[in-house]
Amino acid sequence: MSKFEKIITFVLFFFLCGLSTLFVLYLRIDENNKKFPEIIVNTENKKPVVNTQDESSLIIVDLENHMKDLSASSSALLNRIEKLEDDSNLPASVNKNSAASIFQKQIIYIGSANTKNNDWTDSGVEVNLNSADYPTDIDAVFEVGLSVIGGESWARLVNKTTGSIMAITEISHSTSTTTWKSSPKFKLFNGNNTYALQIRSTSGEVANFSGARIVLDKK
Repeated sequence: MSKFEKIITFVLFFFLCGLSTLFVLYLRIDENNKKFPEIIVNTENKKPVVNTQDESSLIIVDLENHMKDLSASSSALLNRIEKLEDDSNLPASVNKNSAASIFQKQIIYIGSANTKNNDWTDSGVEVNLNSADYPTDIDAVFEVGLSVIGGESWARLVNKTTGSIMAITEISHSTSTTTWKSSPKFKLFNGNNTYALQIRSTSGEVANFSGARIVLDKK
């Protein structure tokens, strides 16, 4: 059962419950009137007269008012349902633009690694990103903390899905103090891609790479 059908079912159930309640109320009031009728003394012939017309009229008016209230409530609920249905049928581009306007910076962690290799080496840490999950106007930045005893430590990202080397992400450092470095901004590849960390040490000494990550933010 769809969400719309559930709401319609609830409205009908609510309406029927209201009718049932009013009907039971009418029966109880009618029963009480039969047990305890109002007695009016006729001043002309001194005989008691039962006055049930006014009481019946009041019951009818009360029932009519309740029916009007139920009808108004049902109409308001139906109007609200129609509005919700119209909103849900908005084009996907409208919803996407709304999501883009409230996008907040995201940090996608890749991992940490180390190496002694002079050549570019796969670190074994990677992350999968789908550009369709993000607005089109965001930029990405590659960040990592680097340190090395001697020489230089280098890091970069590669796209394992396409085999592309992302030269724009290459960053280096040349001291034993861990220092955070950032690449220039770049765009994510279209579609679903795996971004892997590659590293190297120019001196053959242990180079450490801490907390590699991709930061996504709007322009």
